[in-house]
Amino acid sequence: MMQPQELQREQRFAARVQQLLSAAIDKAKGFADEHMESIRLMLVDAWEELRLKPTALSPKDLEQLSQEVHHFLARHDWSKENERQYQQMLLNPFFARIDFQEAGNSEVEKIVIGLYSLTDPATGERVVYDWRAPVCSLYYDSLPGEVAYNSPSGVMRGKMLLKRQYKMENGRLVYYIDTEVSIDDEILLDILSGATTNHMRQIVSTIQKEQNAAVRYDNVRLLCVVGAAGSGKTSVAMHRAAYLLYRYRDSLDAKRIVILSPSSAFSEYISTVLPELGEENTRSATLSEVFSGILGQAVEPPLQQVERLMEPGYELRRASVRHKSGAEFLARLRAFCQQYREEGPEFADVKLEERTLMDAAALRALYREEFRLLAPALRILRIQTVLEQRLEAWSASLEKQYSESLSGRYKGKDLAMAVRMAVTQRLHPVRSQIRRMLESHPLELFAQMMRGAPEELAAAARENAQAKCVWWEDAGAIAYIMLDLGFAAPDRGIRHMIVDEAQDYADASLAALALYYPEAQVTLLGDPKQRTCPGMPPCAPENWGACFQVENAPLLTLGRCYRSSLPIARFLNALLPDGDQIVPFGREGVSPELRAYTEADAVATVQRLRGAYHRVAVVTRTTKMADRLSRRIEGAYLLDGGDDALFEATDVAVGCYHVMKGMEFDAVVVAWPEEALTDGERRRLYTACSRALHHLVVLTEPEMIEKLGIVL
Repeated sequence: MMQPQELQREQRFAARVQQLLSAAIDKAKGFADEHMESIRLMLVDAWEELRLKPTALSPKDLEQLSQEVHHFLARHDWSKENERQYQQMLLNPFFARIDFQEAGNSEVEKIVIGLYSLTDPATGERVVYDWRAPVCSLYYDSLPGEVAYNSPSGVMRGKMLLKRQYKMENGRLVYYIDTEVSIDDEILLDILSGATTNHMRQIVSTIQKEQNAAVRYDNVRLLCVVGAAGSGKTSVAMHRAAYLLYRYRDSLDAKRIVILSPSSAFSEYISTVLPELGEENTRSATLSEVFSGILGQAVEPPLQQVERLMEPGYELRRASVRHKSGAEFLARLRAFCQQYREEGPEFADVKLEERTLMDAAALRALYREEFRLLAPALRILRIQTVLEQRLEAWSASLEKQYSESLSGRYKGKDLAMAVRMAVTQRLHPVRSQIRRMLESHPLELFAQMMRGAPEELAAAARENAQAKCVWWEDAGAIAYIMLDLGFAAPDRGIRHMIVDEAQDYADASLAALALYYPEAQVTLLGDPKQRTCPGMPPCAPENWGACFQVENAPLLTLGRCYRSSLPIARFLNALLPDGDQIVPFGREGVSPELRAYTEADAVATVQRLRGAYHRVAVVTRTTKMADRLSRRIEGAYLLDGGDDALFEATDVAVGCYHVMKGMEFDAVVVAWPEEALTDGERRRLYTACSRALHHLVVLTEPEMIEKLGIVL
């Protein structure tokens, strides 16, 4: 229970922190101004010298001037960043406190935790600790009593004597709560009950124990995190990036972390989290962008693939996805690459009529012995060079023969041209044979690998290779072939890769990423219940380690759903196949609405909800339907899987369930006029409905309402 005297002491401490922040802001601002003034004076002096004498400054002088300007500019930017952080702390300077007594020490440390650290310059006292500091993990992980935490110098043990949370409003301490359990539900409920914003928010004050374990998990090649919709997977991903940047700040910067997100709209949605946490944004990309870069050509957009798979008449594509998504296909892919690495292409004698340029045995010897230390792609290039050198010798001999035989018919330049044409024509069959034998286009190699597949899939691979067309389910395997055999270069600059919505990735795609980012530690986050692509087998996160050739990769589970209110969470559980349930966090709310679909009702419902909620979305089964509804809703923004970075400009977003993955809205209208209710359809509907925080309206066919059997 809060004590008045203790509250006054805490409020005096908060006032002291505010004073220190104000002084720190003034100091940082002063430093920034000084650095800009230094730059201005340097440039004025240089300009004056050049004005009086254009040759006064040598190239060396100008280079030195440039270095000095950049030096002061970096210090200016650093001061401005400090000013920004301190300004941000003014509204909420700290959110928690623990009192820690190290074993064997009588002194009790008061650890006040905030978004950033703050030091009293007069005493050197750390007044506020950055939430990422090792000792702060006690707040997220432990209860008062005997505790331990990992520090750079080893495991620190002792006692936690106090665990306290603060409620701040505009920089003023309103109340505190001493807790014997986890982060207090009252404060968490207060935050979760608020409206969403156009961007994801940082959650440092309410990170739960299971989430903190994922944020701070260290020294592993691969970390797998699974959890239901709304369990905080994406928040964990962003806070993990911030933690890694803090933990390894001497060797890691934001440019060496890449986050693979499902869409450009999602990338925009998460774009403010790291700046809120005081870090630069990392590199961000979609898997489609990565594979297009590796292949050097466009690939089928994944949304287009999903749309086709849900239409009748695409059984071949569904069979293709089934065949290429799992561990068995990855094993065949690896076996093909290993065989190609050992044996190479099918070598044959290279002959011109009865004359042999190089026999098959000699070619095999070059590939398997002389050039064996090189990647297969380089071995083939070397063999091509050897053959070209021999052809040059043949060409010279043929030129001599043709010069003699044609000299009676041609003279001068005409003779030279006639000889070249004759030699080229004579050697054309040889060059064609070499080209066919050493064909190394990745799509052709993929077609070779598919020879053992069902004939209709093998034929499709051959046709796609001829047309230079890449189906989305083929892109990962083709990228794997290119990387494993040396036809594409890996990105060795990335030190950490975070993959969100990993349940949508085929095993071959994950294996290709392992090759493309060989120096990177990897965090995979996903929800197996949201694997909704028709044809893909059930998601098995326990097999993700095999894709990266990592044994016993840690697999963490985020067990609770924090996004949706209790009534919506219960509705989601009713949608899921038997045994697949989510554990909701206790937040009451409005019961979902479930009724028959009409387009007019969908439009009217959106208009009603947009008057009551900040962010409203319409989620459909297909992009075609989303496009139609977006034309009926005034001011709606259609998310179509393209460049959706501007979707925040409106308060109503409209899109199919696939592009809405990972995002959340205050109120959601699910327009789903379908009758089928397979397990896959249930998962798609679950994915769509789980975008809602406070209010959910499901408009569907009467038959589906009856099949769902949900009583509201």
